[in-house]
Amino acid sequence: MKQGIEEEQFQVYFQPKYSLHTNQIAGAEALVRWIHPKEGMISPASFIPLFERNGLIKELDQYVWEKSAELISHWMKQKKQIVPISVNVSPIDIDEMDVVTVLSEIVEKYEIKPELLHLEVTESTYAQDSGKIIRIVRKLQEKGFVIEMDDFGSGYSSLNMLAKLPVDILKLDMKFIQSIEDTENAKTIIDFIIGLAKWMKLPVIAEGVEN
Repeated sequence: MKQGIEEEQFQVYFQPKYSLHTNQIAGAEALVRWIHPKEGMISPASFIPLFERNGLIKELDQYVWEKSAELISHWMKQKKQIVPISVNVSPIDIDEMDVVTVLSEIVEKYEIKPELLHLEVTESTYAQDSGKIIRIVRKLQEKGFVIEMDDFGSGYSSLNMLAKLPVDILKLDMKFIQSIEDTENAKTIIDFIIGLAKWMKLPVIAEGVEN
């Protein structure tokens, strides 16, 4: 993996976020793929769990943060339209890295506003050590970063927990979108979550919309 990062075998792709309010691209999510010189494209499902187990996910995440900030900086220099890019922050990053300092240094290095780098924190992360996570995420918010709760509704959440968590955007778990045509219950739950988010003045992202 370290050789792969040095040789930039890891490619960052950007999945667009489309606004139903403006009918325009409103942002992007950074997705990483490993283009191995011998094995070809390796699925994240193969290498992400491995890197999470051996701790190398920290280096890969930081690599993606850098590439995303670099792209935003490039857009600025080219005077192109700028949209925020969402990047993943894993539980290991928060537990073993000074993420506030690292991310702050990255946005300073590329001279971009922190709010242009959205940070995805999974719902399950909040459940692991809520006190520590909340303190760190609040520091990130104070620095100007936008926090997205990723995989909301995947099974760990409670309304009581949501009430105290520092979150700027709710991101629906992809399974909700995949099941929306299967059952009436799925539609009802999505309606409820969107209504709850509006009541809390939180934007909603639905991941996995394909048709």
